[in-house]
Amino acid sequence: MMKRCIVIGSMPVEFDLKALIAEDDFIVCADRGYVNAQQQGIVPHVIVGDFDSAPPPHNTAAKVITLPCEKDDTDSYYIARQIVKEGFTHAVFCGVTGGRPDHTFANIQMLKFMAKSGVDTQIIDRYSTYRVIVDSSTVLAPQENCYFSIFSLDEKCTGVSENGGKYELSDVELTNDFPIGVSNEFAGKPVEITVKKGTLLIITTERD
Repeated sequence: MMKRCIVIGSMPVEFDLKALIAEDDFIVCADRGYVNAQQQGIVPHVIVGDFDSAPPPHNTAAKVITLPCEKDDTDSYYIARQIVKEGFTHAVFCGVTGGRPDHTFANIQMLKFMAKSGVDTQIIDRYSTYRVIVDSSTVLAPQENCYFSIFSLDEKCTGVSENGGKYELSDVELTNDFPIGVSNEFAGKPVEITVKKGTLLIITTERD
């Protein structure tokens, strides 16, 4: 089984990455993400990008993969495909939200690709954690001062249930044009979220 892959993107990382990274994690930087890594004293294994947001790195022990500027994949999506190809089962992306909203949305779509490829993947930023499940269940550990929300990334998700939160759902249908799953609250116990058919985005966010 492959180790977990940590991906550091180009957007500002406003939390302690070292607290997230384990000794055996494989670390990849996307484009300017290598600057984020340097600022926190992290040495990546690989740096990938077209380097449109920062000059190519020099004097680095990391393997550098330079991509063309004109391509179908974003840098993050290219890395996601390689994570699947290399057989990683877990991945965490940091520094890939904020800034341009089109890139943030592209990275949320990437989560759907990763889930369908069998890779348990999270996007983490200063305030929120994003993940996607497809035709399956997951359990959220209870968190103080946090909301959790669910959204359908398909036209509809069926057989959606939430058990253990302040507001519960039981075998309902969610559509992608009505956000009934927004802003639920933890109630001091684990929350089980299930979707029998469909692609469900789960976002956990700290309260203001």
